[in-house]
Amino acid sequence: MKLSFILLASFAAAVSGAQTGPSPVLPTNAAPPQWASPSQPQVTAAAVNVRSKDLELTQTPNALGAFVIRVAGKAMAIGQNHPMLGYVLDGQLRWLDLSSAADRTFAVHKQANGIRATFECLDADGARWQIEQQLTPGSIPGAIHFNVEVGVDHDRAVAFLPMLMLFPGAGSFGTTKGQALFAGLEYLENEPSSSEADVIGPASKRQVPDDLKITFPLMAIQNDGCYLALVWQMRPYLAALFDSPDRFLGSGGHVMGLLFPGSDGKNRQEGSLLPRMSQLLHARQPVSLRATLLGGKGDSVVPALKQYVSLRGLPPLPAPSFDLAHYAPAAAGGWLNSKIREGALFHHAVAGGHFPLGHAADAGMWMDWLAAHTEQAELAQRLREAAKQVIAEVPPADLNAAGIGHVRYPAPSLVYGDVAENAARAEQAGRAVLSVFEPDGSVIYHPRPGGPDFSKTHFSHEATGLTARSVVDLLEAAAFSGDSALIDAGLKRLRAMDKFRNGVPRGAQTWECPLHTPDILASALMVRAYTLGFQLSGDRAFLEQAQYWAWTGLPFVYLVSPTAHPVGLYATIAVFGATHWQAPVWLGLPVQWCGLVYADALYRLERVEPGGPWKKVADGITISGIQQTWPPSDTDLQGLLPDSFVLRTQHRNGPAINPATVEACAVRYFGQTPVYDFWSFQKNGVRVHAPGEIKNPTEQPGRVRFEVDTWLDKPYYVLVNGLTKKPQIKINGKLTECAPPHQLLEKEGRLILRMEGKPQVELGF
Repeated sequence: MKLSFILLASFAAAVSGAQTGPSPVLPTNAAPPQWASPSQPQVTAAAVNVRSKDLELTQTPNALGAFVIRVAGKAMAIGQNHPMLGYVLDGQLRWLDLSSAADRTFAVHKQANGIRATFECLDADGARWQIEQQLTPGSIPGAIHFNVEVGVDHDRAVAFLPMLMLFPGAGSFGTTKGQALFAGLEYLENEPSSSEADVIGPASKRQVPDDLKITFPLMAIQNDGCYLALVWQMRPYLAALFDSPDRFLGSGGHVMGLLFPGSDGKNRQEGSLLPRMSQLLHARQPVSLRATLLGGKGDSVVPALKQYVSLRGLPPLPAPSFDLAHYAPAAAGGWLNSKIREGALFHHAVAGGHFPLGHAADAGMWMDWLAAHTEQAELAQRLREAAKQVIAEVPPADLNAAGIGHVRYPAPSLVYGDVAENAARAEQAGRAVLSVFEPDGSVIYHPRPGGPDFSKTHFSHEATGLTARSVVDLLEAAAFSGDSALIDAGLKRLRAMDKFRNGVPRGAQTWECPLHTPDILASALMVRAYTLGFQLSGDRAFLEQAQYWAWTGLPFVYLVSPTAHPVGLYATIAVFGATHWQAPVWLGLPVQWCGLVYADALYRLERVEPGGPWKKVADGITISGIQQTWPPSDTDLQGLLPDSFVLRTQHRNGPAINPATVEACAVRYFGQTPVYDFWSFQKNGVRVHAPGEIKNPTEQPGRVRFEVDTWLDKPYYVLVNGLTKKPQIKINGKLTECAPPHQLLEKEGRLILRMEGKPQVELGF
């Protein structure tokens, strides 16, 4: 690991000091002045500093904002030592240069193990401004608390007040970077922010965005083993400023800052330093800021994400207005009563004629699961009858393949039978997927004939999400078929993804979004690929990569409430871009099905590596998905998931998606027995698939033991593959022959056990 740094800021303002009063409109010709670029402070013996572990901030006595931030002795950023503020008086925008203001005083004092700095000056209209900064070692190692108070003795209609300005790279590594992050808006490699690689037009200007688009308050710059980040507490009167490289103030680096007034989607044009309306700062009612600086090491922005969660924690889960007893009939209404179903066939989503009817074995399985978990006997009977009708229409060999959910498991054949045919079909599908890969394991993007070239704004024809989709398909087919050659081929392609190590999740939705676009679905697929790779191989390097990519999905998740409305926390942004570069623009517009695929991947990661934040994140995403679902009062769309959700108006946008994706995660959230589980016994090369949870798995050379905790109250099937010879079978301690109702396919190395209840199984080889 290399040296990294994070700055976490938290604002707590005196609410009265930030009240909205008479707010003069800025003159139409209002523009920023010629900024005086920040310069590298001259550190002398008179400078004072505050330190916490590897983190050090040195304040010179020369000027307000004349500080240097270092991590382990390496210069990372400077402050704004030529600050300016703007206010409106008599219809004119007036600028005050604090570095040359009248009657200014500045003093720095060492206080115990911290620093106190004070500044005063007069503006040209006779108001006295006062600024106080206090810095103390933080509550965790590598942390420095940063407190600021800004006040004035006359009312001022403020147009521009920089509360905190940082310039990573200024005077050190310059405008280059390894990665950059602005949660909810940007996930960059060494490329400019606010570019048109993902969205064209005004929405590309993300330097000063609408606060609604910020999923949680984290901005970060990473370079050469170090990262610098800024975190703050969301307040209506604060606007976030992020530009990489800095094209506003000419620092020669990057800029991360917080400005007064705020940005609410109406009061300023996004990307503008100046609002349309000023905001009144009352006399002698100062605005307060509390910040925390953190330092660390990292080869990406992921350590900054970890540090954010370490310091701030995850928010409490939304208080749901439902439990399983309420959820089950609501979801059942989606399957039985909405427009998603016509007889035994289903649409993937309700959207005119855009999604044709088709077979859906997963729909039947999810209806049977609901029947087993509802307290309403009549509803359970309707669900079972409908499920029976649905499954009867599906060709037997297509049970695992015929599905409409975004989250799918190879479980229908384990529930309804024809396991051998579906395992053979999985082997065929896996071999077909191999044709997608280049000889070196790459998956190259090719535009559809006559369609747009979604790779034209990307620096490559590859991306994590594009590649991971095929790797997941290959590994899942290999795992269910048990074919050793397919497993080896899948693991080889997985290792070829080392080229994306410490990378950015991108390009999983190239049916409509650019290959370059940062994408939570790419994070989900990378997590799934590496988790499955670990299960199949036991290689902990794969598990480490699964955890890395799990962190990359977090910036797409709302970890602060974007509005005062009930739905918003743990909602998920799909991509930091737009469909076809233009519309819809997905910034600030949750698409929960993408987040639910990520949540499912986190649940499965948690299955093999308990601990960490993943279950709570996945539970939060699931709750938000249920909250977003159309209520039973909507006859046509009840129980369906909106394609997107408008946060400010709490409005659901179609298409209306079938209930499967929410239900897959709801099973986990409600703590119920999962519909499907997979376990790999590494010492013996044996893999087990079951419609339920595989419990207490143990093994020794030549022997494996496990229990199956199923959700079914009828016979079902367990698939064991990877066998090299006929096994000895014990079920509940009793020797059992490899004969009907069981099935042994010796050539394929597959054993299919017909089971009931919750048996204990022991296999000897």
